[in-house]
Amino acid sequence: MNYSTIGTNIKSERNKQNITQEQLAEKAGITTNFLACIEVGIKRGSFETYVNIANALHVTLDSLTAEIIPACKENPLKNRLNYCFDNASEETQKLIVKIAEDITDIYR
Repeated sequence: MNYSTIGTNIKSERNKQNITQEQLAEKAGITTNFLACIEVGIKRGSFETYVNIANALHVTLDSLTAEIIPACKENPLKNRLNYCFDNASEETQKLIVKIAEDITDIYR
């Protein structure tokens, strides 16, 4: 597995969100030095570490691994919808599902 690709994706997402290494490391519960080593591919984290980083960035783990796991090819629209759904109240989630079902029925 190409861990430097995961590190590059982490760094890219961190930069896109305007988050410093220090801020991300703190949110993910790791040291800044360890995060820097992950980002350049010098060190590998545990599965839990990558999950914590993805959670801290509010992205899915597959968005960080899409290039190295073919089954996880990133779909930006699906990711946006998932983000909206995951950050909505239960009532809003029900509404999102209802709207998606209605639209799907109309365009079948």
